Amino acid sequence: HWFSPLGGHDKSFYTVNTDFDARMALIAGTKEHAAFYSDMDHMAALLKPFADAGIPILWRPFHECDGKWFWWGRGGEECFIKLWRLMYDRYTNVHGLNNLIWVLGFSDAPGDLKPWYPGDDVVDILGGDSYKGGAQGELYRKCAAIAPEGMPVCYHENGEIPTAQMMKDEKAPWVWFMTWHTKWITSDEFNTQEKLREVFLDDHFVKLHQVADFITEK
Repeated sequence: HWFSPLGGHDKSFYTVNTDFDARMALIAGTKEHAAFYSDMDHMAALLKPFADAGIPILWRPFHECDGKWFWWGRGGEECFIKLWRLMYDRYTNVHGLNNLIWVLGFSDAPGDLKPWYPGDDVVDILGGDSYKGGAQGELYRKCAAIAPEGMPVCYHENGEIPTAQMMKDEKAPWVWFMTWHTKWITSDEFNTQEKLREVFLDDHFVKLHQVADFITEK
């Protein structure tokens, strides 16, 4: 979560907590532009050692843009696409961060996702976030409709973990899921211990200790 480059209050990545206008960040000479680039370059410097060491990173900036509850989505589709492509160009061509796997994460907000898509040349993986439970088949299909052939479609953030049967029933073959932290994974309210055992003992899912063999086999 990128806190507002010009501050705000509380969690200033939320639109309601900052006056930061991302559209102004696209205009050279503005305070927003200077702050945006300063933050961007600061993070690039932190990422550089990983690039130098040849360590790939799943890089998911500007997530849930279409929901507009974060400052990077408030300016609308055209502004978001410019922000994404600007960062991609600067990180790739200026800072030489060739280890980043560019991951685009949409929300489960209603509406068409296609106008928010920055292009096949700057996205490696796409998918969505939802805390509404189940396997979110509708969200999967909205994302898959945008993805070119061969691009992975992933469940970037979830509350309830979808079982293999849920994904089959909802026709949502997510390539991976990432369960959010604290109560979402530690409380029986969302994922019981029995549910966790079911998922982690299911051969449908590749576990950490199986990754090396999985890559070799594929």
